[in-house]
Amino acid sequence: MGYIKDERPATMMVNGTWDIGAYQYKTHGLLREFVDGLKERKLIGSLCPGCGKVIVPARKICGRCHMVQSEKMVVSNKGTITCFIVSPPMKKGSISAMGLDPIEMGLFKEGDVLIPVFVRFDGSDSNINTVLLNAEAKDVYIGMRVQAVWAPVPAGTLSDLEGVEPIPPEKGAAM
Repeated sequence: MGYIKDERPATMMVNGTWDIGAYQYKTHGLLREFVDGLKERKLIGSLCPGCGKVIVPARKICGRCHMVQSEKMVVSNKGTITCFIVSPPMKKGSISAMGLDPIEMGLFKEGDVLIPVFVRFDGSDSNINTVLLNAEAKDVYIGMRVQAVWAPVPAGTLSDLEGVEPIPPEKGAAM
C-alpha cells in the first residue's frame, strides 16, 4: 500500500470558508478540570502510571501505552517552543472566525502578524498549541523559552491562557 504523499507530493490548497461554530465537540470531565485549573492560573495534566508520561491537557487514556490515567499533575507555566509558523500580515476581510472579522472586531490591527506556536511546558511530555505574544517574528526560534500569559481576570474558560511570551534573558546569563 502506497502513501498518499507519493500520489500528491504538493500540499493541496482549498479556498473557502469553514464555519467552526457549526460544529459541536464532545469532551470528557478532564477538560473541565483543565479549564478549572486555568482559572487558577495552573496547567493541569495527567500522569500515566505505565510509562510515566505527563500529558497536558489531561487525558483519560495514555496514547503511548493505553493505560488509564487517573493521577493529575500541575506543570510549570514556563516552557519551550517546539514548533512555530508566522502568518502573513492580516488584512481586513481575509479571515473569518465564526462569521466575524477579527480586524473589524478590534481584536487585531490590519498588518498584524500572528505566530502560532507549540509549547512543551516544563514537567510535561506533550505540546500545547497557542500563540506567541509580545515578540517579533524575526526573533522566534525553536527552543525559545516562554512563559504563560494569563487573562487579567481568569473566568474559567479556555481563553484564560491568552498565549505565551518570551522569557527575558537574565542579566549576565550566557546565551
